[in-house]
Amino acid sequence: MGFQDQDFSMGAFGRQVASASVAAENVLPFPACQSFAPLSAGPAPLSPREAAEMEALRWLVLKSLLSSQADIERACFLLAGERDVSLERFAIAFFRALSRKARRPLAFYRPGTAVHSADEIWLARLLRAWREGDENGARALIAWRVRPEGHRWLRFLSRGLALARHGLEGGTGRG
Repeated sequence: MGFQDQDFSMGAFGRQVASASVAAENVLPFPACQSFAPLSAGPAPLSPREAAEMEALRWLVLKSLLSSQADIERACFLLAGERDVSLERFAIAFFRALSRKARRPLAFYRPGTAVHSADEIWLARLLRAWREGDENGARALIAWRVRPEGHRWLRFLSRGLALARHGLEGGTGRG
């Protein structure tokens, strides 16, 4: 005495789902759910302060391309051993290490460009996390873009970059 007829084996909701086109979507929409539609069109734009800071960091990215290929571990030990390290030294070490340990090539635009790349927005969020004391957020951001063997060094360098005593407000980083 088994129920073989479709009308008896499932309720009205089951019949509606079975008759829906499963090829179009594999997710059932729940109209009252807020996550049914996209929440935003993309990452939030940088604040004017962050944009000015990114402009200075773009100059330091270019400067890091001209610097020597120092060992990341040695550079970190030298930076950790000194008392008053400049922002420029942290930035050059950070960008050199990032270029070697990133999961994929990162895009930093030329100075003067009005728009910001997703990688520049990522960097601004990373610096903000360190400045706000959100170590777990900074760790997550590093893990998102850096291979595991570089996590420790990039956390140290990015924290130093965010908290460097000589801030970016004083100049453009070109000198």
